[in-house]
Amino acid sequence: MQIVSVVGKKNSGKTSLTIKLIEALRKRGYKVATIKHSHHTMEMDKENTDTWRHKQAGSQLVVGIGSTTFFNVQNILDLDRLLFLIEVMDDVDFVVIEGFKNYNYPKIATSPNVVDEYTITEVNSFEITPEEIEELIDLIEQKGYGIVNTLYNDECGYNDGDSIAKEIIKGNVSLDELDSVDVALSVDGKVVGLNEFVSDFIKQTFLGMLKTLNIENFGAKDLNKVELLIRNTNHGDD
Repeated sequence: MQIVSVVGKKNSGKTSLTIKLIEALRKRGYKVATIKHSHHTMEMDKENTDTWRHKQAGSQLVVGIGSTTFFNVQNILDLDRLLFLIEVMDDVDFVVIEGFKNYNYPKIATSPNVVDEYTITEVNSFEITPEEIEELIDLIEQKGYGIVNTLYNDECGYNDGDSIAKEIIKGNVSLDELDSVDVALSVDGKVVGLNEFVSDFIKQTFLGMLKTLNIENFGAKDLNKVELLIRNTNHGDD
């Protein structure tokens, strides 16, 4: 899963550009998820709706299912937590974030006041051409990376995710040089990065145990995607 964010001052065309990027990524055959940061109440919190009443009554998590499904969580989730949940819930290729300018993800800036060391380019969202959108997608394919804490490859000379992220932005490290990891891990709500060795060890060990179970009896057809939640309630006991 690769991540890119669109950042800029208010009314600088962030939403317009985000939509164009989503459409262009979809045309290339990618599955896309999006996250929008807003300081205002979102439409799903609309007053007097049934789900709004659930939340007002004290529900910490409201799930609405109809023609679509949405989750309304009482507390504000950290961006990395949201990205992890997206990775667990669906197999998307790209996550396009609108906002969250203070995070260390590759950024496309729509105004100069937000340009920083994670900015991969600055554009005029109102004048950008279809050809320039395609060039942006090429850039996103090259420099969009996963959750920062999961970036790992000690052999390239950097041993922490943030250092690797900066080198990807600069063009000094390519995505192909990073460890290939198939296991996503979160502990106490925090994303924990795994190197390739640990990822493979967990994967092979757990899949080996699962093959001893009759998963078909539970309606599971294959082992293409396995999700595990461990409640370590006795972690403080001897």
